[in-house]
Amino acid sequence: MPVAELGDGLALHYIDRGQGDALLLIAGIPAVAGDWDSLAVPLSASRRVIAYDNRGSGASAVTQGPYSTAQLAADAVALLDHLEIERADVFGMSMGGMIAQEIAFGWPERARRLVLGCTHAGIAHAARQPRETAQAFAMQTDDWSERMRALAPHAFAAGVDPALLDAFIAKKSADVQDPAGYAAQIQAVLAHDTADRLGAIAAPTLVLTGDDDRVIPGESSELLRERIPGARLETIAGAGHLFFIERPERTLRALEAFLA
Repeated sequence: MPVAELGDGLALHYIDRGQGDALLLIAGIPAVAGDWDSLAVPLSASRRVIAYDNRGSGASAVTQGPYSTAQLAADAVALLDHLEIERADVFGMSMGGMIAQEIAFGWPERARRLVLGCTHAGIAHAARQPRETAQAFAMQTDDWSERMRALAPHAFAAGVDPALLDAFIAKKSADVQDPAGYAAQIQAVLAHDTADRLGAIAAPTLVLTGDDDRVIPGESSELLRERIPGARLETIAGAGHLFFIERPERTLRALEAFLA
């Protein structure tokens, strides 16, 4: 299990596959590197694909919070330095999309192209979640499996394959996240606000969303499309927040067309 020791108590677990142009995959909450497999494995046939556990999750170090998306972006750049990668295409999902935005602001020379999946420019600029989804996120429990059983159905479209949902719940119930790391990542999302800086993003940008995203509704993607110069928005039909798990073939087509 490769771990990058990056100093100041930070160690990031990562998975490095394939050869060629680098693609960095940045996870959301409470995702880990292995959650990207449905994309990372096929994409690694033609490029170098790196996925990792953010600070505070998976096998990466849990440091004292709160975190910020700019801090988590600095972690991503430090990982690229560790792997001796000068430039990479960057695909961030949910919180990972917020981190990707901060990479584009703070280290524009490191991001060749940007893919922002089911994300927003800040809570104040995002569409409101359905009431049932908000209630699931607000649930108070110390039982990680209970939390995953409550949240998982909201991460997919209403008609998700029950077998896929059951398998996802089983996996995520085993991916127990440290409570302090989970809380610190939530704080990073709540503090994120890039709306007034989006016009400074120079990297070619693809914005992706599911047409039944109940976690970060697709309307939140419109601001990204409008304010990021030249950004293109694509909606994945029949998919929720985790469209890349629910519709991997459709997601691969969109990514390969953009990254080519």
